[in-house]
Amino acid sequence: MDLGPEGDGRTARQRDRERKYQEHVARVQRRDRLDGCVANVRRIYQALRHRAERGSVEWQEFDRLWRYHGEVEKTVSQLSTAEQDQILEDYPRLAAQLRAQHSM
Repeated sequence: MDLGPEGDGRTARQRDRERKYQEHVARVQRRDRLDGCVANVRRIYQALRHRAERGSVEWQEFDRLWRYHGEVEKTVSQLSTAEQDQILEDYPRLAAQLRAQHSM
């Protein structure tokens, strides 16, 4: 049995499987964070739309943003890594800003 350079009792194949598994877990966790960020912002716009008077300019703007983020939610996995990174950076800030601005 080849212990390899790590000397941890695992074969090179076992280490490779572990590395691939960890990479898969990281991809799934990233996707969950992305989905959560977009869904959170969309829910905020949905709540703001619900608070506004139906048909008002404010309601129309919240409705437009709610629909827009629904499209982002559907296509987030198709965005480039840079665009996804931007979402992970900007959306939590946007959610906090909206909550503070609208006393949520």
